[in-house]
Amino acid sequence: MGNGVVTIWIFLAVELNIIGKLREKSGHWTILRCPVTTFCEKSRGETIISIQLKETKSSSDKVPFQVHIKIASASILLISQHQYVKHSKGDLEIYCIPCEYPKVADQIQGTKEFEMSKLALTFQKIVSKGIFVLVDNHEVIVGGALFDVSLSWKMLHDILIISDSASDIARYCDLNISKSAVALNLINSLPYYPFQNIPLWEGVNKIHPFCVLKYGKKFEEFKVWMPPELSNDVELTLQNIRERFFDLLRNHTSNYANISADLSGGVDSASIAYALKAHYADIKLYHAKTDSKWNSDSKWAAMFANDMNESLNSLPSIGVSGRRFETDMPYSGLTLPDFPIFWADTEGYVEKIVNLNENYGDSVHFIGVGGDELFTPMPAYVWSVVRQNRMRSVSFGFQYCLLTKTSFLNGVSNLMNNTSFKEALKTEIDIGFGYAKSRRKESALDWFGKITIPAWLAKDYHVPCYQIAVKTLNGISGGLDSDRSKHQALESLLFQRRVLSQLNVIYGSRFTWLAPFLDPKIIESALSIPMRYHIKSGMTKPMLYQATKGIVPREVFTRGFKGDYSTFLYKGYKESVKRNIHAVRDFKIVELGIVDPDILVSELSMPTALHNRVEAFERLSAVERWLHNAMSYPS
Repeated sequence: MGNGVVTIWIFLAVELNIIGKLREKSGHWTILRCPVTTFCEKSRGETIISIQLKETKSSSDKVPFQVHIKIASASILLISQHQYVKHSKGDLEIYCIPCEYPKVADQIQGTKEFEMSKLALTFQKIVSKGIFVLVDNHEVIVGGALFDVSLSWKMLHDILIISDSASDIARYCDLNISKSAVALNLINSLPYYPFQNIPLWEGVNKIHPFCVLKYGKKFEEFKVWMPPELSNDVELTLQNIRERFFDLLRNHTSNYANISADLSGGVDSASIAYALKAHYADIKLYHAKTDSKWNSDSKWAAMFANDMNESLNSLPSIGVSGRRFETDMPYSGLTLPDFPIFWADTEGYVEKIVNLNENYGDSVHFIGVGGDELFTPMPAYVWSVVRQNRMRSVSFGFQYCLLTKTSFLNGVSNLMNNTSFKEALKTEIDIGFGYAKSRRKESALDWFGKITIPAWLAKDYHVPCYQIAVKTLNGISGGLDSDRSKHQALESLLFQRRVLSQLNVIYGSRFTWLAPFLDPKIIESALSIPMRYHIKSGMTKPMLYQATKGIVPREVFTRGFKGDYSTFLYKGYKESVKRNIHAVRDFKIVELGIVDPDILVSELSMPTALHNRVEAFERLSAVERWLHNAMSYPS
């Protein structure tokens, strides 16, 4: 008004299409994120600014917890549904979820100087939930648990926005869904790596496996963990697995009041249950009944529980309670995961366990995922054995040809094939999308299987999908390991780690979900065992047997074949077809033009339920469900 004082009047126009945001500090108003033309005029010494806004929730309402981190060369905003707390150690600042800090505090106790990259690797191996941020005077390093790739980021006006959820960044920045990424997710024959990490939101980036972000004078992503070399001292390696396995279970049985575990009737869950019982844990054992009288898993689970003198809580079968063909069902707690859940066949079983829990926040449930990858030969194991055994591999190659009834010439050709991962994947992508012709027969010893594009994927999305696939492939240096079996194990472990992460995102407020076989130290030890030791006639997972000998009975490892659960897969598919065939045109993926409804309806109308057709529709259902939830998620 007078004496140089400026009064600002703000006029808000509701329900218009221009967004603004205001901040008050010490009596002064600052206009933030306002991509509008403001209308100013002076009247009697007053400046009038008119800003057009639409009525919406602020970003802080969308993502409740925000932490601003600033050093001389970088500004970072951490956003999450979880609260992150700052801890200081000299010049070092550490940001993580409160329950994670005690795990890492011992690692830095008494240390005055820190090498940030080594410290980041240490944190990766210890932290299990959320992400962590390390800050010193010169740089910031951001990472997450080893084998977890939930770390997401986006640059916005020279500020690095980071989160443990791509969906939180999308909500905060009002981002659109990436239709090309959604379309690519519909191709279930693509290998999980590297395509598992393509964000489903425009403009969001995801961390690559085994990497962290460094932000200081420059912004870069670098790898801090490498797969272990093979060890010749197998006895010492087994001892390390044993000690770590029992230490993990011992620690967690003392940290939680309510302890439960799966007991499927298989090797991995039985090993965990017996080990828990050995530490006098008062445990609850849960089992999903089998779908078929020919499946003996329920019989074995009952025998194991009886041997441990524990009751077995039998729940409805996976087939009855599964949700693998649900297309519009909300996720529990209205939580939106970053990616579709591809374990919906067990979702009903999981939710039943959660609903039976009466001790919220102080309960832990153990699952056996990861055991197959670490202790069972991968599909390409023969290729690996031949290279690991050198001269002895000649006789092994002959045995392989005889057992698989493969001609000697084809067998030798497959065993000697040294095509790199990137070259093989580029060739298969070109073949799958029709840019090249197939040159040789598919082999179980290849890096991965044949890539097939669903007929119902709209033609308009073939080129975008191909382009994003090639761009993603060009962004990696090669396979997860030069050895095909180890690559396949690492790839599958990444998937299992995502399952564990999604369980904790969706149900973590009621349970802590733990998978001992996904512990980094156990993974490193198991992957260092040469492939030939994982093969023993009449015994499943001989190395796990040796590591748990004296605690887990031998009968667990000699029960023979694993139960089959395919009966309800086909039954569920047929029921879903009847239910959805007339609703296809209302699907979100059809609404967005990603799927051709006529071709999809035609395929669903076919009387024969071919396995690849069933799997493709299961994948489509999972993606449609995620899309349905994402498009109706509160913004």
